[in-house]
Amino acid sequence: MPIYGYECKKCGSTFQTLVRSGETPECPSCGAVELEQQLSLIASPAKGGEDAPPMCSPGSGGGCAGCPAMMG
Repeated sequence: MPIYGYECKKCGSTFQTLVRSGETPECPSCGAVELEQQLSLIASPAKGGEDAPPMCSPGSGGGCAGCPAMMG
């Protein structure tokens, strides 16, 4: 079941939701079903090279403020 991003045409709220086959999602803020599906970005690992950010070490916890991978 994919997760899709939407923008509500009625109230402008943006949200993501799990959409099952045959279901019509609704805005969690106002309940409207007039939604515009947003472009989803897919994260994939870089193949190395100069543009690839360094990976954090497994023991770092992923929350390092000075992590080069998080400083984009």
